[in-house]
Amino acid sequence: MKIVEKNISNKELYHLSQMMSSGSEEAFRKLYDLYFDKIFAVAISFTKSHVISEEIVQDVFLKIWLKRELFSSVDNFEAYLFITARNHIYNCLRSKMKEDVFLDYLQNYFAVAEDATSSLNTKDIFKYISEARELLPPQQRLIFELSRYEGLNHQAIAKKLDISTLTVKSHLTKALRFIRLKLEMLDLFCLLMLHIWLP
Repeated sequence: MKIVEKNISNKELYHLSQMMSSGSEEAFRKLYDLYFDKIFAVAISFTKSHVISEEIVQDVFLKIWLKRELFSSVDNFEAYLFITARNHIYNCLRSKMKEDVFLDYLQNYFAVAEDATSSLNTKDIFKYISEARELLPPQQRLIFELSRYEGLNHQAIAKKLDISTLTVKSHLTKALRFIRLKLEMLDLFCLLMLHIWLP
């Protein structure tokens, strides 16, 4: 099996992503080999499960391959990849929270206080996040979702919506500021949870 050099220049990385966007399975395999360990490390730090973490990595790269044509307009493959991974891990955690055992684990992981009057329930946290997002103006909400949930960069969003990159940046900055301000009243657990997907 061919060993892929883990250290790669931005130029080489961009070239691989562009080759993949054109349908190169070889380029995709090289990117997979380059980033498998990094995505796996992030996943297992939250799930504590090798099986689930491997599934997450597979799912993330499947999404990358299925959306490969988008990379013709993506300048930073690594940033896109980690946003995709972060969002997928977030969704996996949210799904697992429906299970009481995993909910208890997650609360312990983030060192949530046991006092129910001073700690928010995890389901409440996601409810507040969703409510805050829904309060955004339509254009801000759309740009926020394209950025945070679909992993598009400013240029890709601008092209998709036929607006300037400066407009995208302005809307996204305002959306993030608004959500953070709305959630400042929440406790430390919420802020830690937000750190998963709000930089």
